[in-house]
Amino acid sequence: MISIPKPIIKSILFGLLIISYSCSKDPENIVEIEEADTNDCFKIGDEFQGGIVFYIDATNEHGLIAATEDQSSGAIWGCPETTDPIANQRDIGFGNANTNAIVNNCAEVNTSAKICSELILNGYDDWFLPTVHELELLYHNRNLVGGFSSTNYSSSSEGKNNDGIYKDVISIDFGLNPVHADRQQPIDKTTPLAVRAIRKF
Repeated sequence: MISIPKPIIKSILFGLLIISYSCSKDPENIVEIEEADTNDCFKIGDEFQGGIVFYIDATNEHGLIAATEDQSSGAIWGCPETTDPIANQRDIGFGNANTNAIVNNCAEVNTSAKICSELILNGYDDWFLPTVHELELLYHNRNLVGGFSSTNYSSSSEGKNNDGIYKDVISIDFGLNPVHADRQQPIDKTTPLAVRAIRKF
């Protein structure tokens, strides 16, 4: 029978205790993460990869990060004359695709999508304009992210106007309380709206 010295046993047990403590799901015990690609020891509201985490998916390895300040207080969506849909995806995970579609199809300078697409912030250059559902998540975690104004923010999701054509952008009014039914508001694409860029990890 192999005999293990007591000092070695104590060292092993202490190491296991430290690992258990560091990756505990208790928010008070979560360690600070800097530039790790994936880690289950972060939470919504943490500083991570250039911004603030505001969404974590079911894998607990991927999610969305928001910039900590607005990129514009008033930028248009673009393509005001276009009546066919360009970027009408609304679900989580489609903000980047919507943004690329807007950039590739709208010739206007300084649209909300182009501002996000061309952004280089805190060492990252893969920012995009959120879909309306991504923006909705950002709204619900706005106090953790910070820096928002009580105004309408642009999503990358377009919508139909009263004539049934794609002339509107779906915005979210960050000045309304969380239970307000009219928070999502279709607004003409030529209306300047606030812009907050996000990125995925």
